[in-house]
Amino acid sequence: MSGSGDGICRRAVDRVDGALGALSRWFLVVANACLLLMLVGTAATIVLRPFDVSYYWIWPWTMQCFVWMSFVGFFVVYRLGKDIAVDFVVMRLGARALGLSRWFVDLIILLVTGTMLLQMPTIFESQVGVIDGVVTPWGEMERYTLSIPLAVSCALIFVNAGVDLAKAWFGHPAPPPSHALDPDS
Repeated sequence: MSGSGDGICRRAVDRVDGALGALSRWFLVVANACLLLMLVGTAATIVLRPFDVSYYWIWPWTMQCFVWMSFVGFFVVYRLGKDIAVDFVVMRLGARALGLSRWFVDLIILLVTGTMLLQMPTIFESQVGVIDGVVTPWGEMERYTLSIPLAVSCALIFVNAGVDLAKAWFGHPAPPPSHALDPDS
């Protein structure tokens, strides 16, 4: 690859990486909004119970928000490196093993999330009908809406792993291990 083409590719990778970082911040806001809605709904049912006031739709919406929070948070946890990593062996093997594990892990992530993305049409087709009690002004929510955040998170994680491979190719340092970000470790 030519020197100017190399610079263009590096800038493109950096832009995509920056966009993924911005998206992870937005996804964190959405995940926290889902958590807040769950807490408010649950608190309302507890506070209103002694007054014999109950709203059937709070529980189904709480479950919907829980699923959305989990699937939206899937990308955030991965992007911020807050997932569980068993890296103590690789860390002891040195810089070369760490570099090789970066390539290996990114390729595995591409394989797993790519497989999940290939299965998404089947997943959506199998989720038929509505979710009882998850009522909107347009009617009850369709069951397939549970998996939309999972599909989006998988796609973003797939792109992120590809970007990390490109960064490795261009010699960018690997992100620090998640425990390295913790000042108490």
